[in-house]
Amino acid sequence: MKQLIEALPDFRDLAARAKWQSPARYKRMLVHEILTLQIIITLSIGALAVGGLYWGGQWVLQDSYARWAMQWTQDLNELGAPLYIPQDNEVILRLERFVAKYPEISLVTYYDANGKPLMSIANSDGDPVDAVPLDAKALEQLIAVMDDDVPYLMETSVFNRRVFEISAPIWTEALLDDGLFDFDAIEEIESTKTLSGFVSLKLDYGFFHSNLLDKLKIAIMVLVALLLASVLIGRRYLLKALSSISDLQHPLAEIAKGNLDVEFKPADHHEISEIVEALKSTASALGERDAKLLELANRDALTGLFNRRRFIEELKKELRTVAAGEYRSALLLIDLDQFKYVNDTCGHPAGDRLLQAVATQLRHSVGDDAVTARFGGDEFVVLASGVSDREARILAATIVEDMRRLVHHEDDKALHIHCSVGMTIIRSGKFSHDELLSQADIACREAKVAGRNKFKTYNVTERESEQMAEDVGWVRQLREALDNDSFVLRFQPIVQVETGETSHHEVLLRMNTADGKMIGPDAFLPSAVRFGLMNEIDTWVVRNAIQALSRYRQENPRLRFTINLSANAFETGNLAPLVQHELKTHNVSAEHIIFEITESLAARQLHHVESEIAALREMGCHFALDDFGTGYSAFSYLRELTVDYIKIDGSFVKQLSRNTLDQKVVRLIGEVGHEAGIETIAEYVNTSEAFAMLAELGIDYAQGNFVGKPTATPIMRSMPIPIEVRRKRKHATGSYVRRHPR
Repeated sequence: MKQLIEALPDFRDLAARAKWQSPARYKRMLVHEILTLQIIITLSIGALAVGGLYWGGQWVLQDSYARWAMQWTQDLNELGAPLYIPQDNEVILRLERFVAKYPEISLVTYYDANGKPLMSIANSDGDPVDAVPLDAKALEQLIAVMDDDVPYLMETSVFNRRVFEISAPIWTEALLDDGLFDFDAIEEIESTKTLSGFVSLKLDYGFFHSNLLDKLKIAIMVLVALLLASVLIGRRYLLKALSSISDLQHPLAEIAKGNLDVEFKPADHHEISEIVEALKSTASALGERDAKLLELANRDALTGLFNRRRFIEELKKELRTVAAGEYRSALLLIDLDQFKYVNDTCGHPAGDRLLQAVATQLRHSVGDDAVTARFGGDEFVVLASGVSDREARILAATIVEDMRRLVHHEDDKALHIHCSVGMTIIRSGKFSHDELLSQADIACREAKVAGRNKFKTYNVTERESEQMAEDVGWVRQLREALDNDSFVLRFQPIVQVETGETSHHEVLLRMNTADGKMIGPDAFLPSAVRFGLMNEIDTWVVRNAIQALSRYRQENPRLRFTINLSANAFETGNLAPLVQHELKTHNVSAEHIIFEITESLAARQLHHVESEIAALREMGCHFALDDFGTGYSAFSYLRELTVDYIKIDGSFVKQLSRNTLDQKVVRLIGEVGHEAGIETIAEYVNTSEAFAMLAELGIDYAQGNFVGKPTATPIMRSMPIPIEVRRKRKHATGSYVRRHPR
C-alpha cells in the first residue's frame, strides 16, 4: 500500500506537467502579454491622437485657408476697383505691393465686364502666366452670385487641398432715391448694381502647409519618444509589481510534483499575499492528508503495527540488501494459540483488546531495530536485520517466553495467551518474499504440531527434497495432460456493476486427474513454473480459448474472453505470431480478446512486455493488469504500460463491506483508473454487500461467486441488480430506473 500512496505525487506530476513542463513554444509570460497589451493600447491612443491632430489640423487649415482667401479677395476687390475708374495711375502699384506682401497669392487677374483680361499680377516667385478670357458659363455663374449672400466662387483640387482659385464680380451700387431728408436706416432702400468687371485670385498654401507638416513631424517624434519611455517605465514597474506572482512559479511546480515542503517568498501586495497564505494552507493540508493516508496505508488500524502490505515492502528491501552480501536476517511468523477461544468466549471487542496487548508486548520483546507487523487475524511477523542464527533463535525464544508471561485482564477474567513461532533465516536472494513467508509458515505449523507454545526453524534442505518429490509427481501429470489434451477450460462471467449485464468472461484453466477429480491451477502451476512447462501451457490456453470463442460466438456474437498470460509467454517472442495465426484460423476478431498480465510480470520484464503488448494491441487486442495493488509500484506502471482494464486484487475486496481501509484503497484505484481512462474490475465479489459497495465506490465491473461461478459454457445474461444497489442509487439520485442491456 505504500506504493499506492507514494504514487500519488507521480499522478500529481502527470496532471501538472502540461502546465509546468510543457514545451517552451506553448508557454506565454504574463508580463509580456500585459506589456504587449500596454504597448498596443498606448500606440493605438497615440495613433488616434496623431491622426486626430493631423486631420483636425487639416480641417482647421482648410477653414483658415478659406477665410484668408475671402479676406484677400475682398481686399483685392476694393484695391482693384480703381482699375475701372480712369485717371488712377497708382492702382497697379498698390496691387503689386499687396500681392508681394502675401507669398501665398500666386496670381491675381482682373477682367472687364465681358470677361476679357485687363491685367495680371503674379507674385515675385511665381511663374508668369498668360490670362485666359472667362468663358460664357463662368461669366453666367459670376453674375449670378452678385445677389447672393456669398458673392464669390471658390474652387479647389480634390487631390491638392492646398491650392485655391477664387473668382468674384466687381460692381458699383447706387441708391435709386437717396432720401436725404427722410432717410430711414431700418427700412430697406432700393438700389441698382452696375457690373464693372471680375477679379480672379489663385492661392497656393504649399509652403505654409509644408512648414506646418515639418513641425507636426517633430511633434509626432516627441510623442513616439514619450510612448517608448512610457513602455520602458511601465515594463519596469510592471515587472516589479508582478515579481510576487513570478516568485510563486517554482513553489507551485514543486507542489504539483508532490513536494509539499516548499517556502513562499513574502509578497508586498495584499492580493498576492492572500494567495500566498492560501497556498501555504493548501500545502499544509495536503501534507497532513498525505501523512494521514500514508499512516492508514502502512499501519494496522487496530494495533498500530505495520500492516501486511507494508511489511512485504520491507521484506523485499531486506532481500535486496541480503542478496548484496552485506549480512543475513531472520523472518519470524508468530501465530497466537487458541485465540479463537478468546473471541468465542469473551467476544470480538475483547479479542481486539487482547491483540492490542500482544502488539505492545511484541514491540517490547523485539525492540526498535526489528520490523514488526500484524500479518492478518491473529498472525504477526517480525523481520530482524543483521542477526546470526544464534541471535535469531534467542529472539524467537524471547518472544515465546514473553507471550507466555503476558496476562490480559478482561472484566473479571485473566487471559493468558501463548504463541507458536516459525522462523526462517534469510541468507541470500535465492528465495522470493513469498517463498520465505511460506517457509516461516511451514515452520510455524511444525511448532503447532509439536505442541504449541514453542518455535521451530525452517530446514531448507529437508523442505527442498520434499518439494522436489512433489514437483516430480506434478510434472508427470502435467506432461500427460498436455499430451492427452486433458486440460479443460471454465468460464467465469464479468458483469457491469451498473446494469448487471455480462460484459465478458475470464477463461480459467483446470486439469483432470487420473481419479476423475478436477483441480485448479494453484495446485499445479508452481511446479509447471519450476520445471519450465508454462510456455506450453500458455500456448495450449491461447489456442483453445480462441477456438472456444469462435464456437460460442455463433450463439452469442457479443461474447468476449479474457485470457491469463504468464511471464513465460513473453520470453519466446512468438506470442504475437501465435495469436495472429489462431485469430485468422478461427475467424475471430482481435477486439474480442483481452489478455491479462500480472503486476509482478510487468515489474520484472517491463520493457520486453511493453513491446509484446504493443504488437498485440496493433492487432486490436485489449489488455488488463491483474492483481493490481498487491505490490511493486502499481500506479507507476499505468504510465509505462498501455492497458484497458485494471483488476483490483481480491485481497481488497473480500472484506470490502467491513473494512474501511479497503474501501478507501478501492475508491482510490477506481478514481486513478478513471483519470487514466482505464476501466476497473473487482475480483472475488462473493456477497451482495460487496457488490453494492462497488457501485458506491465507482467500480465498473465485478467478478466473483456472487456474480457468477465458473461454468463449462459461457452464458451471456443480465443478473438482477441487488436491492442494496438500487437503494443506494435511489438515495443518490432520488429515483431508480432499471437499465436494460444494450
